[in-house]
Amino acid sequence: MEPLTTYTVQGKNTPVVWQFKYHLNGVLQCFEILEGSLNPKQVNWLFVQGHFPYKEAQIKGWIKVIKNFKITVGEPDLSFDTFWNLYDEKQKKIKAKELWSKLSKADQIQAVTYIRRYNNLLKYKNQAKALPDTYLRQKRWLDEA
Repeated sequence: MEPLTTYTVQGKNTPVVWQFKYHLNGVLQCFEILEGSLNPKQVNWLFVQGHFPYKEAQIKGWIKVIKNFKITVGEPDLSFDTFWNLYDEKQKKIKAKELWSKLSKADQIQAVTYIRRYNNLLKYKNQAKALPDTYLRQKRWLDEA
């Protein structure tokens, strides 16, 4: 499963806890009410008035301007194990791990984000999947479709 960035929102004046999870491309994957329930005023503000943060940039804006929320950000898991499990081609692990450790955080995010698209592209073109070390060394996530 692709790593997600999690934002946990706690109301300072109400017993509500919401959780928003975003793909690394910034689009909302999941919204959950962890504690409490939405009152009519919250429903109106969040959904009717259009404050629902379906893009990560929107909830980042909340952090700066909305003072009655405590927002905790959970960073996505960009460990090699996350890449390894998501890529799902179990060969040349040591070399792939070495290459992964040399990538910048931005490249790690792009590499992980692109895997689903890469898999779909390979099916469409009926091509074999590159070994994990080749995918990383050649930065396949930069390839044009």
